[in-house]
Amino acid sequence: MNWVEIPTAKEMGAKLDYLSDQLFRAQLIQPCSKSLLYNISKQLKELRQARSWKYTIKESESIKFVPIKDKKLGQIAPRVYIDVAVNPPETDDKPPFSRLNTTIEVIDLPASNLQSRWHIDLANRKADGTYQAGPLFHLQGGGHKPKGNRADDLKVSIPRWESPPKELILACEMIIANFYPDKWEKISTQKKWLELIHVGQQLCYPIYFQRIQNCLSGQPQSVLKALWANRINE
Repeated sequence: MNWVEIPTAKEMGAKLDYLSDQLFRAQLIQPCSKSLLYNISKQLKELRQARSWKYTIKESESIKFVPIKDKKLGQIAPRVYIDVAVNPPETDDKPPFSRLNTTIEVIDLPASNLQSRWHIDLANRKADGTYQAGPLFHLQGGGHKPKGNRADDLKVSIPRWESPPKELILACEMIIANFYPDKWEKISTQKKWLELIHVGQQLCYPIYFQRIQNCLSGQPQSVLKALWANRINE
């Protein structure tokens, strides 16, 4: 992936601005979440043409989607929060993320009980520069709630499933497609929406799928091993 394909901070700010407008107009997110996205967009735009940028949406803030009916629980509402840092990679075969933790949760209302949590993460890096065991980008269930009681954690942290990275735009698309399918059908073919999705896909997918493609040509080899974190420098 050539570094020029990474959106500038200003460009990404504009995309998040459009994301907030689209989700709010479609009555998918709460007003407080629109305001939160606006503030993040403003911060990114102030960095102008920088191609190294980052932002964090804390669990206590979250992008909160509107409630929907559930047969077993009555009402549930998904939410998403993220910690992401983008930097031009040293070489074209490296992903552009130096930090990525995207978390999707489902809350049972009105009791506000957590029903499920999913992370799409970049593997943690140890002090010696090596990565934790598992795919470089992975999907993991459960996990620790920020500032939560460790006694409430799920005790088993594996498996970590290989998964392409998803920044905020693609995470929101996944939520809409699963929880609000009728609204997703309406917006999924709109030109400006597809331009928005394209930015997220170009940021997240090229290096990931290039590694897979490399395994599907030439000598037989394991895709999973090629996606394993300790293979990133090979």
